[in-house]
Amino acid sequence: MATGFCPSKEGWGPLSPSRPVDFTTCFQHGALVSGLNVLFIIAAALRLRKLQYAPRLSPQFVANSAFWVKISLAVVALFASVAELVVAIEVLSFVNVFTVSLALQALATAIAVRLHYREQFRNRVASTPLLLFWLASALLALIRLRTSIALDFVTEDPPIIVSNVLFMLASLATMAMEAQPKPYMLYELPADDEDEDELGQELYDENYCAYRSPEERANIFSLLTFTWMTPLLEQGFRKPLQMEDTWELSNIYRPEIATAKFQRNWQNELRSGNPSLFRATMRTYGWSLALGSFYKLVKDLVSFMNPILLSRLIRFVSAYGTAQAEPIEYGYFYAISMFIVASVQTLAFQQHWSQNQHVNSLMKISYTTAIYRKTMTLSNDARQNFNIGGIVTHMSVDAQRIADFTANFSHHLWSAPLQIILALYLLYQTLGWSIFAGVLAMIISIPTSARLSRSMRAFNKLLMGYRDQRMKIMDEVLSGIKIIKLYAWETSFIRRINEIRVKLELATIRRYGRLQAIFSFVVTVIPFVVSFSTFGLYSLADGVSHGPLTPQLVFVALTLFNMLRFPLSHGPMVIPALLEAMVSSRRVFDFLVAGEIDFSSIERKPYDRDAPDASNDDVLVSVKNGAFKWLSADEPTLRNISIECKRDELVAVVGRVGSGKSSLVSSILGDMIKSAGIVEIQGSVAYVPQQAWIMNATLRDNILFGHKYDEEFYNRVINACALRPDLEMLPSGDMTEIGEKGINLSGGQKARVSLARAVYARADVYILDDPLAAVDAHVGKHLFSQVIGQQGLLKSRARILVTNAVQYLNNTDNIFMLRDGEIVDHGSFAKVMDRKGDIFEFVHRYIDSESSSRAENGDSTNGSETEYYEEDAVPSEQDGMPSPVGVGVRRKSTKQTLGRASIGVIHDATARKKKRPTRTAADVALIDAGRTMTTEFSRQGKVEWNTYVTYFKACGVKNSTMFGSALLAASISNVFANMWLKHWASSNDEPNSAGLIWATGNHSVFYYLFIYGGLGLLGASMSSLQSLLLWTRCSIRASRKIHENMLRGVLRSPMSFFDVTPLGRILNRFSSDLQRCDEALPRSVSGMVNTMVSVVSAVSVIGFSTPIMLVLMFPLSFIYRYLQQRYLYSSRELRRLDSTTRSPIFAHFQESIGGVSTIRAYSQQPRFVAENENRLEKNIRAYYTYLSLNRWLSLRLETLGNIVMLGTTTLAIASLQYFGFGDAGLVGLSVAYALDFTSSLNWSVRSYTEVENSMIQLERVTEYAHLHPEAPEVIEDNRPKKEWPEHGMIEFKNYSTRYREGLDLVLKELSFRVMPNQKVGIVGRTGAGKSSLTLALFRIIEAAGGRVLIDGEDISQYGLFDVRSKLSIIPQDPVLFAGTVRENLDPFEEYADQDIWRALEHAHLAEFIHTKDEGLEFVVTQGGENFSVGQRQLICLARALLKRAKILVLDEATAAIDNSTDAIIQESIRKEFKDCTVLTIAHRLNTIIDSDMILVVDSGRLAEYDTPQNLLANDESLFSKLVEEARTSDT
Repeated sequence: MATGFCPSKEGWGPLSPSRPVDFTTCFQHGALVSGLNVLFIIAAALRLRKLQYAPRLSPQFVANSAFWVKISLAVVALFASVAELVVAIEVLSFVNVFTVSLALQALATAIAVRLHYREQFRNRVASTPLLLFWLASALLALIRLRTSIALDFVTEDPPIIVSNVLFMLASLATMAMEAQPKPYMLYELPADDEDEDELGQELYDENYCAYRSPEERANIFSLLTFTWMTPLLEQGFRKPLQMEDTWELSNIYRPEIATAKFQRNWQNELRSGNPSLFRATMRTYGWSLALGSFYKLVKDLVSFMNPILLSRLIRFVSAYGTAQAEPIEYGYFYAISMFIVASVQTLAFQQHWSQNQHVNSLMKISYTTAIYRKTMTLSNDARQNFNIGGIVTHMSVDAQRIADFTANFSHHLWSAPLQIILALYLLYQTLGWSIFAGVLAMIISIPTSARLSRSMRAFNKLLMGYRDQRMKIMDEVLSGIKIIKLYAWETSFIRRINEIRVKLELATIRRYGRLQAIFSFVVTVIPFVVSFSTFGLYSLADGVSHGPLTPQLVFVALTLFNMLRFPLSHGPMVIPALLEAMVSSRRVFDFLVAGEIDFSSIERKPYDRDAPDASNDDVLVSVKNGAFKWLSADEPTLRNISIECKRDELVAVVGRVGSGKSSLVSSILGDMIKSAGIVEIQGSVAYVPQQAWIMNATLRDNILFGHKYDEEFYNRVINACALRPDLEMLPSGDMTEIGEKGINLSGGQKARVSLARAVYARADVYILDDPLAAVDAHVGKHLFSQVIGQQGLLKSRARILVTNAVQYLNNTDNIFMLRDGEIVDHGSFAKVMDRKGDIFEFVHRYIDSESSSRAENGDSTNGSETEYYEEDAVPSEQDGMPSPVGVGVRRKSTKQTLGRASIGVIHDATARKKKRPTRTAADVALIDAGRTMTTEFSRQGKVEWNTYVTYFKACGVKNSTMFGSALLAASISNVFANMWLKHWASSNDEPNSAGLIWATGNHSVFYYLFIYGGLGLLGASMSSLQSLLLWTRCSIRASRKIHENMLRGVLRSPMSFFDVTPLGRILNRFSSDLQRCDEALPRSVSGMVNTMVSVVSAVSVIGFSTPIMLVLMFPLSFIYRYLQQRYLYSSRELRRLDSTTRSPIFAHFQESIGGVSTIRAYSQQPRFVAENENRLEKNIRAYYTYLSLNRWLSLRLETLGNIVMLGTTTLAIASLQYFGFGDAGLVGLSVAYALDFTSSLNWSVRSYTEVENSMIQLERVTEYAHLHPEAPEVIEDNRPKKEWPEHGMIEFKNYSTRYREGLDLVLKELSFRVMPNQKVGIVGRTGAGKSSLTLALFRIIEAAGGRVLIDGEDISQYGLFDVRSKLSIIPQDPVLFAGTVRENLDPFEEYADQDIWRALEHAHLAEFIHTKDEGLEFVVTQGGENFSVGQRQLICLARALLKRAKILVLDEATAAIDNSTDAIIQESIRKEFKDCTVLTIAHRLNTIIDSDMILVVDSGRLAEYDTPQNLLANDESLFSKLVEEARTSDT
């Protein structure tokens, strides 16, 4: 033995010259052992330093028996290491590489013992440095053991062997102990010490998670193999997963944290003047994407080692038994090396995807939140360009598409060229210059692919536009579904939507599909053309430089060609994906840079009412010389506006319809564009809009509106706003859930809830936009006296009241009158009455109309001598509440009458970690009892077979059969092409030419080339045909039928369905779910059958080549089944959870858009953004868990494929070693398929599961196609006469009804008759059932008992269209649809222009329309936002005037119209409908006092039905009392 630093005769190596496949001992100790230990010592030192500052964990949890066992094992490893060092010193008494390396090993082991102790008490997760150290030490000990045995140290130096084995075993055992997770108590979410009952309350939170994500406590091996997901899969296999089964998100995924960095970078971009969404995204996620790229680079580089090893393996098999044969160990070495390389490739690839899903989730969060935040600030100009449906598409489709491409596919932009270059280089090394024929084929294909990509991009952009167009109409239809049903317009809108769907959207998908088929042919034929031209040219023109075309050349080249297939086929597909992402990115960018409300135009200042210098003269609202407009291109809507309101003043704003009252409110709130003047507001603002905005939440939450619950003041507000009787009627009181848009509240109740919300806010400034219009007169009086007026709760606050209720003007401090956007008169009530200006005239028009009404009905009251007086001040009032009678209390200073509202906890995603909003079990029970909106149903378990049958029937049996035949033909062609190639190669290698039974005789190269080319072209053609059939016949037919059925199912559903279903949920089905049925479902079905066929092909070829592998396949099939089931059960439920948690995001978004003015007025944007983030977090929990599940499966399936490859190669070597049989061609063919089998196996389960998951979307869509419908539109066997109803007689006989099953009756045994041409006024207190009566007449709600007869005919015997189309209504909530004025009046184009103009004139709207250059073609924006509420009601009146039905219903038809206009309209109605039966519901009794009959409804029952004279003559009648209350309030 040598005496140098390396005492071994073999030297430093690294490979041993005497032992096959082994390192020299000096290299093992000098490089491997020493290198490992030095690295660990450095890492351990850094780690110990870091742990020094970490908090100490509780010893009761960590100082357990497992810890002491682990320490003992580490000490055993140290003892073994020292023993080996002692033996080495005894054998070699001088300093050498062995003693140095063993000394380093002993030192490293001693440091490891110390690090174990420190990690146990300072770290909750298993130590990564220790785990890697013990694993590497054990592996190196195993290598040294093999070498020692080969060198016969067992007999020469037994102590070396014993200590080495002991060290190896101790290392493995210590690693196993360290890998065990620490006690769960260390990860339990901390409870709030201040709230001891919180633990109990968690039971009522279905989304509460007891533990953090196990990913946070997983060790390095668990993270690499995704083993931390296994418990969830086992749980999912045992029972369907629920939301509470998912884990709390890690902090980096919390929306408020994930969004912060992106928002910061995006704001920097906006400030730069040249914003770029791409730059902001890269600055936020660039490093994460770079890490993902690194893993992808490792995977790509490692993957090209397998063809090199395959070449060595085939050469080994070919040469075995000859003089050039290598030792058999090399064969096993090549086989095991291929397995190791494939395993490294698998790990790198899965970490690449793991990093991708990390970025994907964060981008989805950031983009969705950014879109939501932007929606809160959109200017009016921008809202003209971005409708609600389009913004929903940005959130649901565009954001997801950008995140998917950036995270998942952007890497292919550099990876695909790299793979092509590496593959071509190795091909050149294999076949020489012949491969340039293939390169030329690829270069020729690039322009074709580019041109196809450009065309596909154009079609995709067009498709997105059509989809937005459809969603815009869908949003309007769903928002106005009640009006559509009342007008019987369902068929018209179904036809209109289907025209866009079929003629535009699906036609574009079909054209896109044709391009997809051509693209499929190109990408399929290119790899074949490359291999065909290369093999052909090599055989014809070369065949010498690298020898004949033997199996070694063919299958190495074939493997490389297979590796080329992905970048060549999917690489070009990245271009369309890139283009689609660019389109989506541009759309999102355009939205994010759209104009915003100029918040700086309104100068907002804080205000302290308790400040020493605060006084009653402080002006809290001031507008000076203001000019305002809605759109930047418009002329100012308001001009020369100067108005101010002091801190305890009540300022009234009056004016006729369209004069600009609501615009003035919007200008003060900052919703309009200020073109001149100054607007200042001091203090907080509360706003009551003209159309009350009600959230889908409990009634209490609607009133609290984010403020803390103060029970005493809350009850005061309830009483003041006259809500106490309503609470008693609601099933769960104030814990009753209010449906979307307040669907289960009457108009008056919504108005009072909106007012209560404002009062509870205890703001400094109150902007009240006609809150009294929707309530009964006596309720209006109560609200004014108890809330708004000088003795109300708000007496000490600045109040601006827009109103047409002139009876309250004498109790205001100041009055402003608007006409045509300008203030024409203003002053105190006394002054304007003395001045006898415009306000005087406006008031007296109302008085005159009241007087005439009273005179006509024999009223003895001297109405013409109305006396104006100030109300006597109530002397006893404290803190805004009346004092008990007879108790004299001096009024306190009004500085702090209401106090301040405390802002409640913003329910952000971190609320679980902090103080959670407490809700008792009783509250939860009340909420459940009062729930209106249904929770979205999520099916559980396997997708029903009927869903598959539905899809294939929708595709068509003939189309499906042709698709399957083309697929089978393509697969068989590809297998035979490879078999033929093997046959061709074997024929050039005579000793192995008998590999196939049909190898007979010698043939020319052209013979082999011709057949190979024919098979290849047949496969490419069949693949293209398959794509063509899929996209132009199967999926198009299915998409058309699916949408038609769903649309009809939804629009034919009764109103009860819309009462309990959020519109966002329905829109989600028509946008995201339907898009997946259009695109993802056919693609996943195609992918599944393709990969399944590939798996079967691979198993067949491997079984044919290596029959014994079928024995190994048998147990592997059970593992495959185990993995498939675990994955399938869990992924299915997680996809369902993803879908069901996504809908609330859109529902909340829809709701927020509707109330954006209210949200901004209350400065509640942060709370609503936080709520959006909270809902988004729930969705991301399901989404991220699903993505992690994919990684769990993919790694295991790829490992299974790697085992198949290992079995194939090792069995081939064993067959060669023990039986002497080995066909290089068959080995090459089987290994080539085994390499491809890995990805095919992975995608087989993934694609099958993807089909299942896509079927969930189809399941959700078909669910809406089978909703319980209304009664038939038309009953062909029983249709009324064309002239029915001729007379207009209406009769209710013992009629009862309810809104839906399970609810109480709203009308109870009503019986009355309306004679032909009678005018009947319907009155009653709020919630009495007035509007329900009209809904019953139109059969919006069906009878629970009794009948309704029109002209003696029972309306239930006719179809709904025949009933509703014969009636006419002017509804309480005026709804306009986007389009033209003509389309809103005459959607079926049944009337001439002169008829339409005549209707507009009688509705007193013709003058306004004439001012527009477009006339009847004037564009109505979405929801009619460019018309005032009063003007919208006038258009609804014009609809009725145009239709001229025999029966007309007016449901609060003039609630939003000023008194003078109301009087004119009433006169028009009397004149135009004198020959019609008219039912009128009104709060203003003067509008129905001249009716022929009065019908009084009380609590759903008929209370009174008589002429107004008879009812008024009876002082005890309910009608008399209502009239008296109205008169009292009028004065």
